[in-house]
Amino acid sequence: MIRLKQLLFEMSESDLQRCLKKIQNKQFTIIGAGDNGRVYKIDGEDKVFKITKEQDEYEVATRIVDRYDEFTCFIPVYYVDGKNMYIMSNASELPIRIKKAIDLFMQDFAVYAREEGGEVSIFDFISETDSLDPVIGNFLNALKTDILKLNIPELELDLDFKSDNIMMWNGNLVLVDW
Repeated sequence: MIRLKQLLFEMSESDLQRCLKKIQNKQFTIIGAGDNGRVYKIDGEDKVFKITKEQDEYEVATRIVDRYDEFTCFIPVYYVDGKNMYIMSNASELPIRIKKAIDLFMQDFAVYAREEGGEVSIFDFISETDSLDPVIGNFLNALKTDILKLNIPELELDLDFKSDNIMMWNGNLVLVDW
């Protein structure tokens, strides 16, 4: 049985075709760029698309496409092109308090990683810190579950977890870049 929540977050075929046509007609604006890709806002839509050179990132998108009800810590992905582009929901900026809490957590994690002298994940650090903001802690625990379900070797070590890659969508924290 299809749940109402799932229906609300799905993208209809006509919506998808409209977005693809707008992309083809260059009806978009760049809203972000990093080392491996660029994100564009589709004109008149609450959707964005990303073109990435990072194959591991694209692999995650292909595994979570149309599966937001299963992978709630990732921004919903509605379409992958089979090469390097995917369409996802648009998200909003984090509240400054949460952004600062993530930045502080990552500073502490960097110290922990140096002290451990090897490859460690942010999930290894969760049990080692006593200064974890409860909102961030809950998100990290849910993210760990999502990452285990993806079953991508060493994703937890390669995860690009930082405050710039976490945003708000539908009232929840979500990764928008991984």
